[in-house]
Amino acid sequence: MKTRTKSGGKRNFKKLSNVEHVRLRTGMWLGQNSLAEFQQHFFKKRSDGSYEIMHQEIQDIPAKLKCLDEVCMNAVDEYNRNLNDKSIRKQDKMKKLVVSLSKNRERITVRDDGRGIPMKNASDVFLHLMYGENFDDLSQKEHIAGQNGVGVSLVRIVSRFFKVDTYHQGRRYSKVFTMDDAFKEKLASLSLSPALIEKIALHFDEQGHFDSLTIVDEKTKKQVVKFFKRSQLAAKLEKVSETLHGTEVTFELEGKYFNHLETSFQENFIEQYLQDLAMTNPGLVVEFNHQNKKKEFVFKNGLVDIFASSGRNYYKLIHHDPKDHFRLEAILLGEEGKSLSWVNSNFVSLGGSSIEYLHNRIYDEIRKKPSLLTYEKRLKYDITRNDIRNCLHLYNNFHILAPRFKSQDKSYLINDLKEEIRQIVDGHLDKIIRKLDLINKIKEVIHKKVKMRELANVGKEMKKTNRSVIVKFIPCTSKSRHVSKTLFIGEGDSAIAGLRPVRDPQTQALFPLRGKPLNIRGMPLVKAMNNQEYRNIVSILGLPFQERQEKTGKQEKRIDFSKMPFKKIVIITDADFDGYAIRSLMLSFFYEYWPDLFSEGFIYIAEAPLYEVELKKGAKKQVFYCIDDEEFSTLMKKAEADKFTLLRKKRNKGLGETSKPAMRYAITHCLTKIQVKSKKKATFTQNLWFHKSLAHERRTAISKYEQLYLED
Repeated sequence: MKTRTKSGGKRNFKKLSNVEHVRLRTGMWLGQNSLAEFQQHFFKKRSDGSYEIMHQEIQDIPAKLKCLDEVCMNAVDEYNRNLNDKSIRKQDKMKKLVVSLSKNRERITVRDDGRGIPMKNASDVFLHLMYGENFDDLSQKEHIAGQNGVGVSLVRIVSRFFKVDTYHQGRRYSKVFTMDDAFKEKLASLSLSPALIEKIALHFDEQGHFDSLTIVDEKTKKQVVKFFKRSQLAAKLEKVSETLHGTEVTFELEGKYFNHLETSFQENFIEQYLQDLAMTNPGLVVEFNHQNKKKEFVFKNGLVDIFASSGRNYYKLIHHDPKDHFRLEAILLGEEGKSLSWVNSNFVSLGGSSIEYLHNRIYDEIRKKPSLLTYEKRLKYDITRNDIRNCLHLYNNFHILAPRFKSQDKSYLINDLKEEIRQIVDGHLDKIIRKLDLINKIKEVIHKKVKMRELANVGKEMKKTNRSVIVKFIPCTSKSRHVSKTLFIGEGDSAIAGLRPVRDPQTQALFPLRGKPLNIRGMPLVKAMNNQEYRNIVSILGLPFQERQEKTGKQEKRIDFSKMPFKKIVIITDADFDGYAIRSLMLSFFYEYWPDLFSEGFIYIAEAPLYEVELKKGAKKQVFYCIDDEEFSTLMKKAEADKFTLLRKKRNKGLGETSKPAMRYAITHCLTKIQVKSKKKATFTQNLWFHKSLAHERRTAISKYEQLYLED
């Protein structure tokens, strides 16, 4: 209806039927009907019967997934109604839910073996919103999921194909609720316009028949009814064996009500969804069929079965109050993970006020424990809910009467259960803490956070350090980040003095060490950074701050070194015991805090020639460089055999005595990349020579080495 205001503007008022409104505002009824990214849990069963719990980011249409949920929940509600109803014979009670996905993953069939729908109600259940048997909250005794009587009829409205077969007390009801193109072609044969055909189709979508069709003349109506009675659109009733009972719904969604997006289903999501249904409804057998493959899920003990054979340490919290018809099954784990919650089999992805209260009540009561309060004061750190949340994760399965949700997608529970939850938590808290060793786990997490805070503070201080003001650091002259640059870390000023005239100033930087570096094995990085020498090296290299992680069974995240100004770090020392010690201490320093530097190919050692030898044969003179005594001995034997004359032999006592040509030879021909082939062996070697706890083993190793050296 259009009206004109005094100002001349037009206002457009419309009255929509339920079908028109659902199709126009699908998101209001079923949730987001466009693509969304969300985190999905997956419980994967291993060959040994245990479960791996994973969380993945997936992309899908929430409203489409809700359609599957609405159809399945009708069957789940039937199962829960049957459980304690003594008026239903055991053989008639629902035991199994079967979901089949077509080969093209667009058509889904949901079948249960419940009581079926009475013939007089069958059409109305699927045709009309606000029609169902779940409205009597006072007399309701079952923990059912549906509350509003709109779910399955919504799915019918947004489907291109929707068919129902239900068996109840010896009768079968069968009907297709969606008009296909073939039926519309028959209507077109009556010389009806496309617009009129669409109106007739809408009438059928709203009424399910043509008894009250008034938009065509009587003659045309009779023809439409004739076509109707000969098609699957007309409900068919027939007698069958009373042993047959249950309901089967087959549907295929219409893409235009989902922003013209693809409406096929991901089989891994359906599989996990059905596993959730079986897990939150102990005893229910759930079967999934796709491409001639069948998977069956049944959990006799519910959530507990997921963790019983996992090897995980968990606490099983079971509370059942028959008076209030309130049941809570929760699994608590003292480890990092994700908290998941279900209410009457509905996965509440956003939680709810009572679920948040359950978590916060546990966190807050743990925070009050005296041992944690004392630990807070000692570390000068305030423990937060998030700190405890990182040590404790919950999987909750609520069963309550008349659940209330924030919206039709049932992602957020609004029932007030605070009093019941408070009593439950207070009764189980101390047992939870003892079983999961939570106090020690929380202290461990806090200790790491304090260390990270200290690292962050040191990092801030390091950022303030300007490379240009570091004493004795000789930088590269090139400022380009695209040039491959090398930092030479040398033993003392003499090494740098020898390197300076032979280096490439554009790409090679120099830094001299003062004396023997600090042994840092087993030392926190924060403490190591109190050493000025190491602070300078870290600042020059721009190394990221990260404590080395202990072995957890998980793959450590690799550090990104792409922003480092140098591509090579070369350690060059004298060829004596002091030089070897300095070199080893520097290698230990890098391996302790940044082991990935080795696997990424950053770390090198350079060995300056111990001998400079000039030989002559005839008029030809040659200069040779020998790294050690063995190489020199080999050279002399070969020179004697080849009739060379020794003109000059120089044995360098250190880098300070090394000639320019020999030093140039060292940095161009004597670089050795240090790689770690076995982390286990590398760590053992590092511990043997540098860890304080292995002093006795170190002395034994040194004595064996001395004996071999003297014998040699």
